[in-house]
Amino acid sequence: MIKLYGNPYSRANRVRWALEEMNVPYQEELTKLGSEGTGSEQFRAINPNARIPVIDDAGLVLFESVPICLYLAKKYGADTLYVDDVHDEAILLQWSVWAMTELESHIEVASLHLTWFDESIRDPKVADKEQGEVMRCLNMLEKAIEKTGFLVGSHFTIADLIVSEVLTNVVHAKVDLKPFPKLNSYLQNNLSKPSAKAAFAPDVIEPVLG
Repeated sequence: MIKLYGNPYSRANRVRWALEEMNVPYQEELTKLGSEGTGSEQFRAINPNARIPVIDDAGLVLFESVPICLYLAKKYGADTLYVDDVHDEAILLQWSVWAMTELESHIEVASLHLTWFDESIRDPKVADKEQGEVMRCLNMLEKAIEKTGFLVGSHFTIADLIVSEVLTNVVHAKVDLKPFPKLNSYLQNNLSKPSAKAAFAPDVIEPVLG
C-alpha cells in the first residue's frame, strides 16, 4: 500500500486527490510543518528537502507533488488520468509543469500580500502586479479548455487535476473567477467529483464551490 506523508493544508491535497480518483489504496501519515514534523531528523531521513508531500510506493520514495502525481497517474491511471499518445503526453506535461511554475507561483505571491502576511509588510504594488499575472494565467486556461472542456484531449486527466487543485487557492489571491465562465464551470465540475470531496478538507473547497 502506498504511504503518503502530508496534511490537509498542503500540496499533498493534489496527491491525495489523484489517489482517490484512481481508487488506489493508500495510508496517510499526517505530517506537521516545522521542527516536530518536516524539520525533524526522522523526516529528513525520508526527504532531505524537508517538505511534504512524499510518497513511499513499495520502496520508491518520491517528493515534489507534481512529479508524484505524474508518476501515479502513469502507473495506476493509464486508462483514466493519463494519455496514450506522445503528443498528448507533451501537452499534459506542459500544463502540469506550468501549473506549478506560473499559475501557482503567482497565486501564492498575491495571496501572501493580500491574505497571509501581516498588514504591516504587505505590498500593494506587488499584490496588484501578481493579481495581474494570475488574470493572465486564467485567460490562458479559459482559452485552453474552450474546445473540449479539458486541457488535454476530451477527458479529465492529471493535468486537469493539478490545475484545479492549484485553483482552490485563488480565493486567497482575491481574484474572481466569474469573468471566466468556462473556467469557473470547469473548476466547479472538477471539485464536485466524489474523489475531490474525499480528498479535501471542507474548508479548502467550500469557498470555491460557494
